[in-house]
Amino acid sequence: MWLLNKIIKSSRMVISILTVSVLSACQFQPLHGDNGISKAGGLEQVGVASVDSRVGQQVRNNLLFLLNGGRATDQKTHEAKLRVTFRNVLSASLPSVEDSTGGTVTVEVSYELIDLKTAETVATGKRNAIASYDRTGQVLANNRATRDAENRAAKEAAEAIRLAIASDLSRL
Repeated sequence: MWLLNKIIKSSRMVISILTVSVLSACQFQPLHGDNGISKAGGLEQVGVASVDSRVGQQVRNNLLFLLNGGRATDQKTHEAKLRVTFRNVLSASLPSVEDSTGGTVTVEVSYELIDLKTAETVATGKRNAIASYDRTGQVLANNRATRDAENRAAKEAAEAIRLAIASDLSRL
C-alpha cells in the first residue's frame, strides 16, 4: 500500500512536469500583433467616415470599437468609407396564421479604404450579414425583434469588414 501511494505520487509529479514542459513550448501570438499589419499603419489608425442611417451607424460604431477599442486617434493613415444597405424580408407565412411568423434582415456593406496621404483608394470590398427573427401577434414585440436582428446583422457585418480591412492592410 505504501509503495503504491509512492508510485502514484511520483507518476503525478512526472505527468505535471511533462505537461508544464509541453505547454511552455506553446506560443501565444495575437492575431493582429506585429505580423505585418503594423507596417501599414495598424488597425487603430483607420478612421471610419460618417453614415446616414440607423443600421449604418450601428455598423460604424461596431467597426470603430473593433478597430481601436473606441479610443480616438489623431494619427489616422487610412479611412474607410461605408455604404450600408439593409432589407427586411418577412417569411414563413402559414395559411392558418394571418401574419408571417418570421423575418430575415440582410445588411450589405460596401467599403472603400482610402490612404489619407495620397487620397487614393487602396482597397474596396463588400460584405453582408444575415440575421433571422421570430414574429408574433404583438406589434411592439415585432418592432423590437426587427431592431434586434438589424443590430445583430450590423455587428456581424462590422466584424467581417474589420477582417477584410486587416487583410487589405497586410497586403500593402
